[in-house]
Amino acid sequence: MLLDVLLARPGLPGKTRILVAVAVAIWHGDWQRLRDLAARSEAAGVARTDLEEVLLQAVLFCGFPRVVTAFETLQEAWPTATSPSGGSLPADQQVAAGRELFRGIYGRNATAVDAMLRSFHADFHAFVLEAAYGRILARPALSAMVRETIAVGLLAAQDQVRQFAGHARGAMHFGASKDELREAVVTALGDIAAVDGWCARIR
Repeated sequence: MLLDVLLARPGLPGKTRILVAVAVAIWHGDWQRLRDLAARSEAAGVARTDLEEVLLQAVLFCGFPRVVTAFETLQEAWPTATSPSGGSLPADQQVAAGRELFRGIYGRNATAVDAMLRSFHADFHAFVLEAAYGRILARPALSAMVRETIAVGLLAAQDQVRQFAGHARGAMHFGASKDELREAVVTALGDIAAVDGWCARIR
């Protein structure tokens, strides 16, 4: 879908739509679209720090190599004189905040999901809870609802059905509406005909 058409759609706050689109551009390695979104963000009054937060979150969903290129692309499109830093919770608060966020996302399924992750590998479980949730996803610059809406768009783009459903529930736990999540999927896929199948999984 053309960027102008996408960003003009109602149903999702403009800033959130841009952030979803940024994350999906990283997943696809679409660096020209990321440049365009950076320019649109600056013009629309979206803070560069918000894009930085999406790039940090994208490490968890898209992997280090893509995010290295994403940061290079952002710096080219929207240069800063000094390297960004900070924004994490104090180190002694991160684990507790990560576990609270994890419970907020997964609700009554949190214990089962926790046990599943632990069964895969103890170090993987620790990474998810301590680094992914505690150090990255619990960062306060973006709300849990916005972060989960970004996750919903990314997981649709990645065709990750089970994780999509879990994070869609998480987004709604934090206040997102089904219409907003539908628009996150539209933003991710750019194909309205493909949206209904995904949205049927939002319960």
